[in-house]
Amino acid sequence: MAVVSDRSLAMIVQSRPYQNRVARANIDLAMAAAAMEFELYLYFVGPAILQLAADQNSIAALLPPGYRAWSALPELAKTTVYAEQAWLDYCRQKAITLVMPADALDSDAIRIAWRAQQHAVVV
Repeated sequence: MAVVSDRSLAMIVQSRPYQNRVARANIDLAMAAAAMEFELYLYFVGPAILQLAADQNSIAALLPPGYRAWSALPELAKTTVYAEQAWLDYCRQKAITLVMPADALDSDAIRIAWRAQQHAVVV
């Protein structure tokens, strides 16, 4: 995978939704990078892909709203989303709709792919 831009950011997202308030900080970081015109490459590891579930109710978990804000990223910056195949299969089996489409990669491919970007952050 070649670097698309000198302003590309790989964001490796590991936190589960409702784990704590970190998930809201994740979207804030992605929005800030988009505002600075970074191309975003989002890698959701394991259950972190559930942050993109369309029908989440963050209020019930006493968290601030904002999970659906992920869907606004493609309007702000070039955004590509990846997740592990097993978790995308899980979402399909459970009829979990995601707010953004995600391409499947296995764990090894994720470890290789994010290195092609100019910058990376693990959250």
